[in-house]
Amino acid sequence: MDKTLTRFERRRLGWTLVCAAAALALALAAAVLRTALRPSALYSGVLLYALVVGLALFNGRKKLPFLPLAKASTWLQIHIYAGWVAVIVFLLHTGFRWPQGPFGRLLAAVFLLVAASGVLGLILTRWLPQLLARSGEPLTYERIPEIRTEIRTRIEELVTLADRETESSTLGDFYLKHLMAYVAAQPAFWPSFDGQDGPYRRTVEELASLERYFNARERELAASLREWIEAKRNLDNQLVAQRLLKYWLFVHIPASAALLLLGLAHGVIALRYSGGF
Repeated sequence: MDKTLTRFERRRLGWTLVCAAAALALALAAAVLRTALRPSALYSGVLLYALVVGLALFNGRKKLPFLPLAKASTWLQIHIYAGWVAVIVFLLHTGFRWPQGPFGRLLAAVFLLVAASGVLGLILTRWLPQLLARSGEPLTYERIPEIRTEIRTRIEELVTLADRETESSTLGDFYLKHLMAYVAAQPAFWPSFDGQDGPYRRTVEELASLERYFNARERELAASLREWIEAKRNLDNQLVAQRLLKYWLFVHIPASAALLLLGLAHGVIALRYSGGF
């Protein structure tokens, strides 16, 4: 096995080491400030808010791809690792304790929501594209309803053809009892790429159990049906995965905007009543 690190692995290791060094430096700085009886919470609060503002600028960079502000992939790496640094600063700022006042608790809860949704987004954007590749050619989100209709039409055509050519109602009965509901059903919230989701498994198992009743033509048509059932399963996985990749932002971005406003209010109040630096 080749143990040479890839470029991505080297880059990830480098960023991780930078974050670890930053965490150590921040922890030491906080200890020094406390020893010197300096308002370490104010310093860490200002740093934390600056990080939050910087992280929010990543979304603005995505909307301005024509500006020469480094590559989007570089900004993404900065966004990810600066987010981890922000979590470290947050813990230092709160002293690893849950805030006592209602406003402080609200602000901490919003920060944790932003951080958690960011981690979820990182997992989804790393995991789902790899799994989508196993479900066939990537599709645009807008085309999925059209393809769902096409799959249903092809399946109904095959069932009609079976009734007309084989003089048997086996495939027709299977469609009415099992396949019609599966084709019409909306996918679950979470994608399944291993074929073990309940509706898909039951449908293909029921079709396989009818194999002994088929004549040669029915077996041919059943094989085609099986391919369209697989296509429907893959399409469902594409739909669910793309929804997740889109919808997590509807939590992360509004929560980030709320964090900016609450953090600004918190900073103004803290500076007003603490006497400043």
